[in-house]
Amino acid sequence: MDLTLLLRSSKLFADLDHDDLVMLQRIATRRELRKGQAVFREGQTSKGFFIAVTGGVKIFRISPNGRERVLHIIEPGETFAEAALFMDTYPADAEALVNGTTVIQLDKNGFKDLLARDRKLSFKIFAALVQWLREMRDAVTDLTLKEVPARFASYVLSLPADASGTVRTTASKTTVAHMIGTTKETFSRLLKRLSRGRVLTWRGSAIRILHRPRLTAIARGDEQI
Repeated sequence: MDLTLLLRSSKLFADLDHDDLVMLQRIATRRELRKGQAVFREGQTSKGFFIAVTGGVKIFRISPNGRERVLHIIEPGETFAEAALFMDTYPADAEALVNGTTVIQLDKNGFKDLLARDRKLSFKIFAALVQWLREMRDAVTDLTLKEVPARFASYVLSLPADASGTVRTTASKTTVAHMIGTTKETFSRLLKRLSRGRVLTWRGSAIRILHRPRLTAIARGDEQI
């Protein structure tokens, strides 16, 4: 697919005109990744930020005791590592979740030059940074104040659903368990309770929401499951 069309698939650049997209294309590099391949590593020199086109990417850090802590799961159309535009190094690791993951890298210096010339683009990138900060704040709040079922319910509700109430994620159940701060075994038992309670089911890449009001109540902590 043409790189301009791939750039337009991003939520950040969806409403840019053709001339703006052509300028972005000049500083964009397409990368094809296999499962587990690094997009970047923590401490690596920051060279730009990224758009996920296909597949998915997990953002994570490794604790001193070697435990992986998933910070965010990036789905197609989302941008990531925008903050690295203003940093010398990447603050976390990023890896492809599945084979065939495609990302576009936008060169750091080239993009900063575009920001200096285009006020509209500047506002969009700052809005993306604000959204990222809000998501990080919400994630910290969830881990601090919410129980595991509420954390998972909040995650599912953050994903776009189709008319049947189905959302799709490239993340594995193990990855999601790590993101919400629990073990695979505890998470598996939670999924069974949610399925028996007719709240949701998770098969393959599809999470089907069967009872959104109850899922919302679980996310708020108003219902135990």
